Amino acid sequence: MKLGLFDGSVEEVCNLLENNGLRLEDYIEKLPAHLKTRFLIAPAVILSIALLLLALLSGCCSRTVLNLIYLLGFGGGTWLTVSTQLKFRNTIATFVVAIGALLMVLVASGVFSPKEAAEFIKDIRGK
Repeated sequence: MKLGLFDGSVEEVCNLLENNGLRLEDYIEKLPAHLKTRFLIAPAVILSIALLLLALLSGCCSRTVLNLIYLLGFGGGTWLTVSTQLKFRNTIATFVVAIGALLMVLVASGVFSPKEAAEFIKDIRGK
């Protein structure tokens, strides 16, 4: 194991630090604890409720109520995206969740048809 200018086995490096009154834990960066699963489930439930409300109420509600449901959906999608990044630390998974949540809200509200959403995904994959 090589630590800066020092070269030796793990035991030798640990002994060197301990003999000089140093603790190895003070110099090694600790990863933060993983996010609990409930922080993925809660935003997924919020997003699902918003999608259901958008699909059922998009033609018969006032614009103000629909705007609030949009905010609920985009907020849940954003929270789910951030939670995915914090839990899995995977850029591709985060990107898929973000695009998926955005497209689901747009399809549920009638802005995109499912066919247009599938074409949009094909365009992204082609680039």
